[in-house]
Amino acid sequence: MATRVTQLETEVHETKKFDCGNAKLNEFLYSTASQHQRKLISKTYILVDDEQPAEVMGFYTLALRRMMLAGELPPEMAKRLPREVPGFSLARLAVHQAFQHQGHGEYLLMHAIDRAARVAAEVGGYAIFVDAKSIDGATWYQQYGFVRLPDDPLTLCLPINSLPKTY
Repeated sequence: MATRVTQLETEVHETKKFDCGNAKLNEFLYSTASQHQRKLISKTYILVDDEQPAEVMGFYTLALRRMMLAGELPPEMAKRLPREVPGFSLARLAVHQAFQHQGHGEYLLMHAIDRAARVAAEVGGYAIFVDAKSIDGATWYQQYGFVRLPDDPLTLCLPINSLPKTY
């Protein structure tokens, strides 16, 4: 199976067939993602199989994040930072139930991190933030280097300058 990540195009991609097992994530893809793209609020990228390019296997959404107060970050990260730091939000990430537990979530996460790092190299951006919906979700992101914020264990960040140079 040859897969690729591409930007969501609702005229092409069959979003109504997507089911990750989470009604809120499904609904976002069905009805909100394209509206947010048109309004430049966020961008959604989807994973497709080259043999069935209309079928959405998974997706992620990236957006700019409000300026974070350095004091909200873990103390070891906050050292030598200005009072506020810019960043990116990995707003959503989901994989269709038929394709879960096959590494597609990790692939989408790595693609999102790479995209944010490339944008940060051009315009700046301290970290990628994610708002996990559960402790299990937070634990999943931690295995990729994300660190929980001290006052909110479901919000995690990954400083872009902590990524390997060969990333």
